[in-house]
This record gives sequence, structure tokens and C-alpha cells, in this order.
Amino acid sequence: MRKMIEQLLARCKAVPFSKPKEGGHFYKVMSQMFKLPNGEIITREFIAKKPAAAVVPITIEGNIVCVIQPASLTDEGSLIEIPAGYAEDNEISASAAVRELVEETGYVPTGLKYLGKHYQDPGSIKGIVNVFVAFGCVKKHGQKLDRDEFVETIEVSKDEIKELMADNMILDGNSFIALSKARLLNFI
Repeated sequence: MRKMIEQLLARCKAVPFSKPKEGGHFYKVMSQMFKLPNGEIITREFIAKKPAAAVVPITIEGNIVCVIQPASLTDEGSLIEIPAGYAEDNEISASAAVRELVEETGYVPTGLKYLGKHYQDPGSIKGIVNVFVAFGCVKKHGQKLDRDEFVETIEVSKDEIKELMADNMILDGNSFIALSKARLLNFI
């Protein structure tokens, strides 16, 4: 299993193609002044983004469906994650979670449970991540990826997911938090 995961991580690795530049269309960088309890005024820059949803998909057999995809801004270039993404206009988080699961993996759940929310980085990102667990997931479709997405799918057992977490193989904060919540609540 480990060798296959390493091969998929290598296959999905993003390599820098250009130097960083200012600007963008996916996020908005904002600046705002805040008054602290001691009366001091500070200015903070932050990234404004839509609410996100992350989902821990559990198959009928009890395996966890993970995705491996490019992670351009990481040292590794690719990461093991759970399906996640941003809500579209007027979309509720539960719908976003199921949509992202189906689009990224082709798996369809029979049930969904809300596990809570968290902030990715409350010091620099304004937006929450809602976390769900999806039950009874079955592969029913091919992936429905956007033109700029490259995603590999892998099923891992509950023991393997614990090992990947313990071995520092899951580095995506949203995935780690969602998987930890699912473990804490005895879903995995």
C-alpha cells in the first residue's frame, strides 16, 4: 500500500512553472483595521473566501476514500487528502460536500452527518470549513473534474488511515482535522 501511495504522490506532484506574482481570481486579499481590547488599532491582511466543505467518505466495506492531487504551494507538490471544496453561490455546505465527493471520486453516499466546523488559519483566512462524514459510499460514476483538476482516488482501511496520520503522510490541515473528528466520534 505504501509503495502505491508514494507512486501516486509522485505522479500528482506539482512543480513550480513560474515565479510568484501578485493578483489572482480565486481568492481576494483584503485589509481591515481592528481595535484590540487595550484600545490599540491594528491592521490585518487576510484572504476572503467562500465557505468550504470537507467530507470523510466511508465505503460500505468501511474503507476511507482519499484523493491524491497536486498541491502547488507545498514542498511535496502533491498531498493525500479527503474530498473538499468551496460552496458555489447559494449552495449549502452539505450539498457542497456531496457534490465535491461525487465530482472528485465518483463515489455516492447513502447518508451524510455533520461533524462540525473549523477555521483553516484564523489569523489570515476569513472563512469556515464545514466537516461531514459520508456513509455507505459506492463508486457509481467516473470523476467529473474541472479542466484544471488532476485527482487520483484511493481507498484505505481504517488501520491504514491511522497509520498515514501517525506517519505524517496526511499534511492537509482540513483532512487531518476532519479525519481526527471522525476518529474521535468513532466513525473510523
